[in-house]
Amino acid sequence: MDADELTQSVWDITEDEFPDGSPLGEQAKFLLRYAILAPSSHNSQPWRFAVRDEAIEISYDETRWLEVADQDKRELLISIGCALENLCIAAEHFDIGYEITYRADEDDDLVSTVTLEPDSEPSSNRPPELFDELTERYTSHQLFEDQALPRETRERFRRTIEADDVTLYLIDDPEQKRSIGELQADADEAQMADPAYRKELGYWVGTGALGSSWLMARIGQAVVSHFDLGDREGRKNSKLIERAPVIALLATQGDTCTARVKTGQVFERLALLASAEGIAVHPLSQILERPETRAALGAGADTGEEIPQHLFRLGYVEEEQTHTPRWPLEAVSSTER
Repeated sequence: MDADELTQSVWDITEDEFPDGSPLGEQAKFLLRYAILAPSSHNSQPWRFAVRDEAIEISYDETRWLEVADQDKRELLISIGCALENLCIAAEHFDIGYEITYRADEDDDLVSTVTLEPDSEPSSNRPPELFDELTERYTSHQLFEDQALPRETRERFRRTIEADDVTLYLIDDPEQKRSIGELQADADEAQMADPAYRKELGYWVGTGALGSSWLMARIGQAVVSHFDLGDREGRKNSKLIERAPVIALLATQGDTCTARVKTGQVFERLALLASAEGIAVHPLSQILERPETRAALGAGADTGEEIPQHLFRLGYVEEEQTHTPRWPLEAVSSTER
């Protein structure tokens, strides 16, 4: 896909545009306009959608896989799960039932199939206000304020995902946060010392997918690709972690394709709920991209036999909310009869 196709216009969508009374395939394509607003690692948007009558097949695009940073495709599958969650939330809002089939074959790029069932009632534990946040959610990279998350909010997070096979750990102990900050610094320094990692990161910075102007994206690409900024990044990110009111960790019993996709669904649901509560969210992937720091994170968070899958900051911040651009739906979908 051409970087020139990236656009902010995809965020300008309203529910009044829903093609009520149109064939199910047309309604499915409309739901996908919300799916593509999901977050993804490096904003790589690695999803592909195929609408086949009442079924929507969700696959991954291997050309958008971060082969260096995400060697086991964990982040790719979590990103797919985020898009899947957006699709489910949109379907429920328009009273369209659905059934999700997860694919267990990790050698197949088909990740899941969503079969729409317009004559059945949607049934889930998702709060209804999540739909409004599909076009409001954003990612913050700023330092969060020293303001604790209310106990009621934490409990609501847990209730919202209690039916899923994913465990949420909310970490606010200063010593634990300091330890995670140290792991972050170690991971940043190790990653940025690798020229292949810097080249890959530089490519995505250069596309403009992270929201920079064309000129700043190209300058950023040159800087990231040719200079080892690991020490600087490590110090900055460890500070972000230590100063955050809460560090959230999602973990699963297994490390399968399905477990990762479900982790993405849970993360997106929590990110949307956080948005509704006025809470900022910031994923941090570097620790989980290295086996040794991933294992140390699990030990420090006392996850037992559960495997850490996704790490992110939660907190409050005063800032202008901005969205990163997306490739339009036409670039990532097809309709087949």
